[in-house]
Amino acid sequence: MRIGLAILFSLVFGNFQGQTSELDISYSYLYAKQWDKIIQSYNFSRPFLSEKQPLLQHGLSASLHQLSKQRKRLKHGLAISYTYFGSHAENENYENKLNFHIANLAYVVRLDHQHKFEGFSTDFQIGLITSALNRRVNREPVIVDEERLRAFGVGADVSLRLGYNIRMNQKITLIPFVQVGYTPYYYAPGMEMVMNETKGLIAKEWTGIFMGRVGLALQLGKKFEHTAN
Repeated sequence: MRIGLAILFSLVFGNFQGQTSELDISYSYLYAKQWDKIIQSYNFSRPFLSEKQPLLQHGLSASLHQLSKQRKRLKHGLAISYTYFGSHAENENYENKLNFHIANLAYVVRLDHQHKFEGFSTDFQIGLITSALNRRVNREPVIVDEERLRAFGVGADVSLRLGYNIRMNQKITLIPFVQVGYTPYYYAPGMEMVMNETKGLIAKEWTGIFMGRVGLALQLGKKFEHTAN
């Protein structure tokens, strides 16, 4: 995962260095039906637990965009993002925590609106998602066959982001935004083993993923100037 992130950052900076940069942070919501089934089954099969295991739903994301500084409404570039989701339940003499990490590299097309919608922008993104899930019991990693138990996944997603540009000065713009994304087929065969220590009994090896984000972006660069239509 670390090597993959390093390669992604290299690709972003290597191709778009010196152009307009945008950093954002956001709250993220995740819905994956198959993974919810696994955790719900985990809770059902352990009625003795007073605190149930939460679903992998709530997380934090950070992204970096590099966009072309073309003088027209339509722009393009790359975006790299990292998202963390955690699920933690603490019971007497038993603490269980799931750590889910997602990295995404996407191609971005941005449309800056004019006239009565001036200030708004719409991003269309298509990208590659990779992930890693690990589990800790009583703050120690789970070990199986002398190896740390982990699950990895890969898929492709599409997303749509709506933002509103608040210009602070000629070089700084704040952009509150909402974003929704969908991955129709995400392959992650080891998730059930990590979450529930079973294999193929509860869920499929793949799932669809819906993700929503609400956050704030900081754009650094000179003001874009639009050309007439």
